[in-house]
Amino acid sequence: MSQRSQITVQRSRNILHGRAGYRLSAEWGHVAFLEGGGHICQLGLNNIPGVNPLWEPPWKTIDPDRYSPGKHRRIYGSPPDGQLLAGIAGHSLSFDHFGPPSKEETAAGLATHGEAPSAKWRRLKSTASVRPTLRYGCTLREAEIDFSRTIAIDRTNPVLYCEEQAVNLSRYDRPISWNEHVTFGPPFLECETTIFDMPATQAKVCPPDYSASIFLKPDAEFIWPDAPKKDGGRHNLRTMPDERFGHYTAQLLDPSLEIVFISACNPRQRALVVYAFRHSDFPWVGNWEERNHRTAAPWEGRTFCRGIEFSTTPFAIPRRDTIDQGRLFGEQTYRWLPAMSSLKVRFLIMLFAVPEDFSGVKRLSIERGLARVTEAGLERQLSIQVEDFLQAT
Repeated sequence: MSQRSQITVQRSRNILHGRAGYRLSAEWGHVAFLEGGGHICQLGLNNIPGVNPLWEPPWKTIDPDRYSPGKHRRIYGSPPDGQLLAGIAGHSLSFDHFGPPSKEETAAGLATHGEAPSAKWRRLKSTASVRPTLRYGCTLREAEIDFSRTIAIDRTNPVLYCEEQAVNLSRYDRPISWNEHVTFGPPFLECETTIFDMPATQAKVCPPDYSASIFLKPDAEFIWPDAPKKDGGRHNLRTMPDERFGHYTAQLLDPSLEIVFISACNPRQRALVVYAFRHSDFPWVGNWEERNHRTAAPWEGRTFCRGIEFSTTPFAIPRRDTIDQGRLFGEQTYRWLPAMSSLKVRFLIMLFAVPEDFSGVKRLSIERGLARVTEAGLERQLSIQVEDFLQAT
């Protein structure tokens, strides 16, 4: 084996569009990250070559700290969205709020989804580990928060162990949103083919001003996955229709479950991605669907993607609105980060090769060192070895 093939944590100057980042490799595949914004931009299984489930924008991205409104607004859009969209890719982090800044915050120079997805992330010193591990993070200067993410890759099983920590550097308690903005894209994302699942219960459609091309009934409450349509009838949100549209729905995950999940499966490509996490950390999932609807830069009416975003917060709205609206379906919609204190969350990313007739995920269980996925319909089972990583920390 060559020396290069033995490298398991590698910095590269060109992870995506000439942007620098890191790559963690194992026997089964790899995961890649960007320094600009910290995004997880690639997930790869060696036995399913050429399939990256995560979204790569159709425009050429840049590191978001390079964004200048005067130079880039015609390419990536104006503030507060332009800086975010200049660098977005794959699984991004919305932190310490989820949604646009207020009018006053925008005037003060803040961007959509908080500082984290627009910051320059750096590699941090990590403790010794039996697995290849990357610890990286950033300081959010306006929020006065240090944020770090530690990801370890299992050498033999397609599992990633992820822990994130937010440290409040200020003497004030802070209300925060913490949103793992996981976005899937083509060729993994296909209309009527790619299947999305989660153990959701009550759900709500976005308001009418969200999109001019929404075919769901705005503001309607429903039980996942069958959302009411404007013209009557129901739409099953597990798949996407081959139409031009854009909408968003917020889902409350089953409060009776300690461990919950989101999953995305393309049976034709034989690929399944499962994220598992604690309900106490992320009780909400945002379902964002964009199908060639947005015409402004950089979308240009040619963007197809779907975000399945596990979160503390149901809707992408200004922080003040989140706090003023309070609970939804009886569940809290933000968290407190106490003064001079820290919070940690954990999640697993698991990759599976599935049969071509696989019909999605009915449930996930993790016990006795195994994660078991039960298929919808036929109830076939897939399993993978995992550590007891999601226990309370």
